[in-house]
Amino acid sequence: MKSKDQTLLEEAYNYVIEKISTAKSLLQQGKLSQEDFENIVNSDLTKQKKYVGWMASQWVAGNISDIDVLRNTIEEYDSFVNRNKVKNKDIYQYKSFNELKKEIDRLNETGENISVKDLESDYDIVRDDDSLLIASPHTHEASRKLGLSQFAYRSCEGGGKDSAWCTTYKAPNHFNDYYYTHNVTFYYIKVKSSEILKKLQQSGFGPEFSVAAIAVLDQETSKKASKRGYKNMDGYDGQDKQFKGEKLKKYLDIIGIS
Repeated sequence: MKSKDQTLLEEAYNYVIEKISTAKSLLQQGKLSQEDFENIVNSDLTKQKKYVGWMASQWVAGNISDIDVLRNTIEEYDSFVNRNKVKNKDIYQYKSFNELKKEIDRLNETGENISVKDLESDYDIVRDDDSLLIASPHTHEASRKLGLSQFAYRSCEGGGKDSAWCTTYKAPNHFNDYYYTHNVTFYYIKVKSSEILKKLQQSGFGPEFSVAAIAVLDQETSKKASKRGYKNMDGYDGQDKQFKGEKLKKYLDIIGIS
């Protein structure tokens, strides 16, 4: 019998294949070159590749011929979708690229996307139970808010705690460089279970591992990373000390998300 996690993974996989199938069909028909196909797939930064089919159709129809403009527009659209700002969350409701672009321009002009509250709330709660809290921020504001609240670890002068992770600093440079330039996805982890904390301690992990920031690299960056251990990710403990390879694997095994 399949576990719930296995079923969800299969459904997610099939969803991705379905969304890419339109682009593959256009490729097989000779309407889309191999280079354009790869550029379009790589331009959809969502894990589900949920916009690839629409993008390929618009490209073949001649509605857009600049891959950078297409990628940037899709990134903005997805950001607005996640903040519930767009009229249509189904991109196929936009019959042309120009129709979508007009909607994005309107949202940018009205400033509906820039409230601090919206930006601070732009994160996903991946898991929240008695054992772990895992969150994935999509903006610097969200990263900073999470770092100074649920994932604060470092003691401050005069009392209180903050985060040592550079992605939670006041200046946005570090987070934006990781997230937008190198397509790194962050998962902030807080161990809530005393049992898991005890297992970590028995395995040589200090109290600073009660929180961790896991950086997952995109495919291109992964190729340049080390071939040893988890080549597509590394971790940072509560004191912002990097750990990777076998140590990272052991950590993930102990907390139960390997």
